[in-house]
Amino acid sequence: MKNRLLAGASLLLMAAPVPVLAQNPTATTEPATQADDQLSEIVVTAQKRDQNLQDVGVSIAAFTGDQLKDLGVTSAQQISESVSGVQVYSYLGRQPTFVIRGVGVQDFAPNVAPAAAVYLDEVYLGSNILTGFQIFDTDRVEILKGPQGTLFGRNTTGGAVSYSTRRPTDAAEGYAELSYGNYRTITLDAAVGGPLSSTLKARIAGRYANQASGYYINDWTPADTALPLSPLFFNPKRRPGEQESWALRGLLEFDDGDGVDLLLNVHGGETTGDVLPLTSIGFSSIPGAAQPCAATPLTGIRDPRFCGDAFGYTDLDGDPYRVRVDFVGRNREHNYGGSLRGEFDLGGAMLTSITSYDEAGKRAFTDTDGAPHHELNQLRDTQLEQYSQELRLASDDSGRVYWIAGLYGAREKIDLRFFGTLSPLLGLTNFTDPALARRVADQLELNFAQDTWSAAAYAHAEWKATDQLTLISGVRYSYESKDFRSRSEWIYNDGLTPVRARVNFGSTSADAAVVDDEAVYKSFSGKIGVNYKPSDAVLIYGSVSRGFKSGGFDGDFAFTRQQLQPFEEETLTAYEAGIKSTLLDRRLFLNGSFYHYDFRKPQVRVAQVDTVTGLPFNQLRNLAKARVNGLEIDATFRPVRGFDLRGGLAWIDTRIDDPAQPVFDGNDLPLASKFSANLLARYQFGVGDGWDMAIQVDGKYNGAFFLNAENTPYLKERSYTLVNARISLTSERGWDIALWARNITKESFAVQSFALFGAYSVAYNAPRTYGATLRLDW
Repeated sequence: MKNRLLAGASLLLMAAPVPVLAQNPTATTEPATQADDQLSEIVVTAQKRDQNLQDVGVSIAAFTGDQLKDLGVTSAQQISESVSGVQVYSYLGRQPTFVIRGVGVQDFAPNVAPAAAVYLDEVYLGSNILTGFQIFDTDRVEILKGPQGTLFGRNTTGGAVSYSTRRPTDAAEGYAELSYGNYRTITLDAAVGGPLSSTLKARIAGRYANQASGYYINDWTPADTALPLSPLFFNPKRRPGEQESWALRGLLEFDDGDGVDLLLNVHGGETTGDVLPLTSIGFSSIPGAAQPCAATPLTGIRDPRFCGDAFGYTDLDGDPYRVRVDFVGRNREHNYGGSLRGEFDLGGAMLTSITSYDEAGKRAFTDTDGAPHHELNQLRDTQLEQYSQELRLASDDSGRVYWIAGLYGAREKIDLRFFGTLSPLLGLTNFTDPALARRVADQLELNFAQDTWSAAAYAHAEWKATDQLTLISGVRYSYESKDFRSRSEWIYNDGLTPVRARVNFGSTSADAAVVDDEAVYKSFSGKIGVNYKPSDAVLIYGSVSRGFKSGGFDGDFAFTRQQLQPFEEETLTAYEAGIKSTLLDRRLFLNGSFYHYDFRKPQVRVAQVDTVTGLPFNQLRNLAKARVNGLEIDATFRPVRGFDLRGGLAWIDTRIDDPAQPVFDGNDLPLASKFSANLLARYQFGVGDGWDMAIQVDGKYNGAFFLNAENTPYLKERSYTLVNARISLTSERGWDIALWARNITKESFAVQSFALFGAYSVAYNAPRTYGATLRLDW
């Protein structure tokens, strides 16, 4: 009977023809020696208090720290590989931005806030140069789907991703973990913490990682191009991909036992290494070719004989990890900061204060064209400072009414200095003098500076009208002011004497790429919802919520003033209904939901041609509107003691509605896979005196999706299935020995693209990795 039940559950999760909803793979897996055959309660803090996930009327995917360890998750990209309906846009593989249910800004500019907000210990991270942090010593990760504004510091349209680190404990404990993997990769994680006195406790955690061999192979030789090479950027390294990083976090918690709790968080880290090479996919017709460049009707892949970049090159060797680039760039980034969280029990209400400061920098040299010759190489030097203060007052959860009222304020300053060398054969005379360019590289001119002030007031209330019925409402007012100054300054050589000058590519001085402007965005948004519990085992919920994401200014380099026009705010109204159920005597959690989004003025990055100069460029702009329909199902099932199955299915249908722009009208939103599904199977059993073995296999199927809003045929990624596996031995004395592998089937897919001089530069996911881990907990 058990075998039949197991086979039926596996077929239910694996053979469904239409993948649906986001999963919540958060049931704790107990050791096989325990007597409890039931699933443990899943605790989340999405509504600013500890709650059973099955009692929260929100679609949430959540992971405990132990599950992240077992999954081998150390980055945002890897988290998305375990959640259906979620993808990540990752600029150069180093700046991740979440796309949830097809909603997200596929952008590389550091001054553009993501549509899915990212929080670390409840501190909002406003730029994509902050979201690529290393994940270690983590207590929990929660992915909330849909607009979130009445409970969080910042408003969003796509959702929120909340990371919570492990806090100091009342007893002394810690761990040390050493891993070795292919590509000569070594990682070391460690943490130690415990009480310092009756009122004070601390925790220190750190991580060091070193990948000494890159997984890219550069086949460049001088015979690959007869064109001039860059005078400053030339480095055809053979094995790109090396990286070294460290991160450290210290927590100090004071609890007087009488209603005052203070938590100080000080953290920092640095990463250095190669910028991952880009692959060039040509879309321009090669001069003199026998046929024009066109996509084939079935696969959308260009014929390399007819398609190329500005100089006729396209990388179509079929291997995304073999490139031909004349320059392998270097990246160096850092982040230092701290936060102070205070909780004050006022008797019947709790006042919470969160004060934070973060300073970050990123200096990246990049071969932007991904070609064996010099088109555009660049240096982007970004500096960021972020201050924030949040105050919220919340009632206790003992009565029929629970409420939260909050105030939020923040300031974010971003400076970006840009230096690039353009090939003179493109018809532009920028940076053609090596000596002058070197001097400018040492004394970079400001490209843009943005100063953002944000303020918000929000309130959330839940009224238990009856023991079964709860009514929910929330409201938010958001204010955001952006002061933006940008100047594109170019250097040219008149053939005699190097001259430093601001080049105006337009026909008049008004066309110059210079701007000093300010924009203010204001919005009311909110939520109404209902939770109905016909029994302790079933929750039925419905809601209407509205999210708002402010507009702003494009942080890319510009040829003319046209490119610097501000884009408008986007709004999203979400209609959602769902059910959560606990079945089979707590052996099965089965949840589902469906939703409809009315998406107004979505922000997307598109390829443009300047109407003044005829030069191509990328621009962040608004489309008219879009709609998103979706259906999701997730399940956690324990058929027998020690054996867990967790799975999720998601179906998403998106459509852009913009008749005034036919190139977009009727298209899918970018990075919106119509079908996706994930499955995890874990079996833990005793193998000897004091030892358990655990065998785990997990994976994700992701359907085809487009990389851009234009839905360019050859930028449509095919479907793929990622498979990971882990086998481990764990002792009662705290030892854990594991062998693991990720992306076993060596699937490759693009995570980013942008247009450049007749080609798209594309970056790919990581290939197959494998290794061993030794861990000791005490």
